Amino acid sequence: MKVLLVRPKSLNIIANIDVINLEPLELEYLYTAALGEKVNCQIFDALMDNRSLPEVLRAYGPDFVAISGYITQEALILEYSKVIKEYDPSIRVLVGGVHAQVNYERFFADTVDYIIHTSALEPFKKLIKLGTDCNTALEEMDGICYRKGSDWITNKQLFIDPDELPIPDRSYFNQSKHLYRYLGYSPCAVVKTAYSCPYQCNFCYCRKINGGRYAARKIELVVDEIEGIECDSIHIVDDTFLVDRERVNRFIELIKEKNINKNFIFYSRADFVVENEDLIQALGAIGTKGIIVGLEAIDDGKLDSYGKQCSEDINERCVDILKKCGIDCLALFIIDINAAKKDFERLYKWIKGAGLKYASVSIFTPIPGTKLFEKYKDQLITDKIQHWDFLHLVLEPGNMSRKAFYLEYYKLFLKLTFLGKRNGVYDFVDMNYIRKTAKVFFASLMKAI
Repeated sequence: MKVLLVRPKSLNIIANIDVINLEPLELEYLYTAALGEKVNCQIFDALMDNRSLPEVLRAYGPDFVAISGYITQEALILEYSKVIKEYDPSIRVLVGGVHAQVNYERFFADTVDYIIHTSALEPFKKLIKLGTDCNTALEEMDGICYRKGSDWITNKQLFIDPDELPIPDRSYFNQSKHLYRYLGYSPCAVVKTAYSCPYQCNFCYCRKINGGRYAARKIELVVDEIEGIECDSIHIVDDTFLVDRERVNRFIELIKEKNINKNFIFYSRADFVVENEDLIQALGAIGTKGIIVGLEAIDDGKLDSYGKQCSEDINERCVDILKKCGIDCLALFIIDINAAKKDFERLYKWIKGAGLKYASVSIFTPIPGTKLFEKYKDQLITDKIQHWDFLHLVLEPGNMSRKAFYLEYYKLFLKLTFLGKRNGVYDFVDMNYIRKTAKVFFASLMKAI
């Protein structure tokens, strides 16, 4: 039995600038599970590996291919499944990942055999252990969808217990760690400590994962994993790591006790930062270099409409506290679909005035699986799922033409990029390459209108 684990390449030109390239942790968990079942396994990260899928299939000859990707890779995942079946119809194709968990029905295709709609590893282990004989056990396998004749059967949901997860085998990462970074932190490893999110932001589908049940690993297990990682920079990719004060405090204690000297980057809400300034100071003292904060908007009306339960005042205080603690505020914003030219200009002035070294602005995009998508699904102007990358319009702008909206967004993107360059965020980047790439991307947007 041979299993090939695949992360598809990105179809987005901007995403290929190599500013943020994350370790394929989801594949490494599957790799670890396969090793535990004594199954021959190989990782193919097409984001970093220039070989084509047919080349890899010929070289490795797998019996199973498991593909994990995000929403923008949906079409490519389905295309990969066709390529695999054309190469050898006997190869079993399995699809998983966060998009498949929330929107598994989008992968009901003749070229897909199984869909895993859970973060737990049990279904994957059972499938590869049984191999080609697994069809007899499918009805009893929670957390999967499978084809039965021309119909798709969806088995009941399987919730994850993060404490049962193994420490992932990082042999793949250790061989190619120079490829993975988060901004100026390279190499950078990825750690996941929790699934779903306890908050109720209506634009986010991260909280839909695991059936909306927030589940966190024991912090002792998290620190044990971090201690063993052969990398100086750690990016904790939970939707928000700073949730429980007691858990965060224990994290700080253990990092000190074990004398772990690493750089840390993770996500937080602005209100946690404001309400726990002492913890933020302590996190800075143990090596926290950046906290990614979804500030989202700069006025209370927009924040309320997103269900953020935050305010402009809290956002401003959050930025000030992080600055005082010597931690970079890596800010995330959403530009509203009804924005006018003055709103783009006002957002840039706010970001610059707040002294933010780095800020990223997404176009408002209702994601399949969220309440917002149900609200806006009849107003969509595209059915190309690869446009759900927060860089494309999927709804008609309310106060500008599409061309005018894209022009203002393009200008804002470049201004923020050069602001980051002046602040030292992009010291490792060839800015001429970014300028040329952004120009090509913008031209493709204009052509598509």
